[in-house]
Amino acid sequence: MALTQMQIIQSLGEAMSWLEREISWGKNPAELTHFMGRIGELYVAMYTNGNIADDVM
Repeated sequence: MALTQMQIIQSLGEAMSWLEREISWGKNPAELTHFMGRIGELYVAMYTNGNIADDVM
């Protein structure tokens, strides 16, 4: 199921909030690669007006 552009933007905001929250709790940003990867995917999808892949290859 494809996400709408609005859903991508909302998801990006939520991911950024979680990243900021984890860092404020004292987590090392280098340990938060899952957030960084998701944020990167969402940003590219938003920027290119595209979407996120359903499958990992």
